[in-house]
Amino acid sequence: MYGLGKLFEKVLGKLRINTPGRKLLLYAAVALLVYGSMIVVDNAFLMSAIDPDLSHPDMDVYRARTQTILDGGLLYRDVHTETPPIINYLLVPAQLLGGDQHDWVWSAYFSLFAFLLSAMMYLGLRHLDENKAYLAGMIILLSPYTIAESGTGEDESIVAFIFILAVVLMLIKRRSSASAAIGIGVWTKMFPILLFPVHFLQQRDWRGRITSVLFLGMATGLIALPFVIMCWDDFSFFLNFYFLGDEGRPTGGHSIWHFLWMGGISLPSMVQLALLGGAMAFAYLYPYYKKMPVWQSVTLMLMTFFIFYPKVHGGYWIMLVALLSIWAVQDKRIWDRTFFAFLPMILATMFAQGETRAPPVEFYGSWLLGFFLALIGLIMFIDAVRLALKQPAFTDKA
Repeated sequence: MYGLGKLFEKVLGKLRINTPGRKLLLYAAVALLVYGSMIVVDNAFLMSAIDPDLSHPDMDVYRARTQTILDGGLLYRDVHTETPPIINYLLVPAQLLGGDQHDWVWSAYFSLFAFLLSAMMYLGLRHLDENKAYLAGMIILLSPYTIAESGTGEDESIVAFIFILAVVLMLIKRRSSASAAIGIGVWTKMFPILLFPVHFLQQRDWRGRITSVLFLGMATGLIALPFVIMCWDDFSFFLNFYFLGDEGRPTGGHSIWHFLWMGGISLPSMVQLALLGGAMAFAYLYPYYKKMPVWQSVTLMLMTFFIFYPKVHGGYWIMLVALLSIWAVQDKRIWDRTFFAFLPMILATMFAQGETRAPPVEFYGSWLLGFFLALIGLIMFIDAVRLALKQPAFTDKA
């Protein structure tokens, strides 16, 4: 066992950073320095080395959808939309702050959510262990996944923020609020819906379970209702595409399944769906029967999902890094595995075919190199989860 908490506690003491306000200011200073540097490097150097039209393909999409909202238009009906509605409304402030003209505004906005994610982890868990909660937030803030994704204009820090917020609410037994957060999160990106079976099973009485279902239903229903009423045809097309996918279109990402597909090796969609469903059933029921705490249950569930889900992008790992951070503060091996897994995973993306583009690096058999790099990164994360679930965490006090 390697201890990082004691050393960090001494450093904070010497710097007289001993109040929540000062600690949040340190988060802000670190974010400004690290993420600001990443944004400068991305815009000043990387964009000159890469075709600007290809480097940030999502930003024109952000602009089109947010401007449609600002002009009084309706998503799905008035602009092509392949994502849930809430994430698009959350992007509106960036458009208003200059995102219509400058790419760096989007990166700065997403970096703000990386800061908010760390702050929320600290503030939500500090009553369990002040120093470990703060160090866990710092680990998230300095994670290469968070820095690379937010600093280059990807919105996954928003998704991670809402996902982890729901987990924290589950942990501290704010059950109705957790259900509402999951319901709102579903219409941000799909990942929070994965939390609901854990949330449902963690409640040992049926009254609590039924209440959770009602709060989830109200949150999802209220958000979806305007689109169901005003543009059902376009909205239903989105639902079909988003949850069932398009077999004729590459999934993108850098999962091992995606690289096998690139090499002409793929399972029938129904077989892969059954495999994913069976694995997820185990990931929900095993922790339930073993009476595992909330945080451990969610960690096992998300790792299982990432193993079998064919469309895994780099930013998705931010959620798992955040979950593992509570163990990384007390076991350096977990930090090492999650940190160094970034290298093979980022290299794997160089050989991955995107949804609308060819792989950046392509030669005969390059998909196989991408497969092995993705597999190495995946195994490192699996081992980190294995180490984590073998030991207690400070969140167990909840």
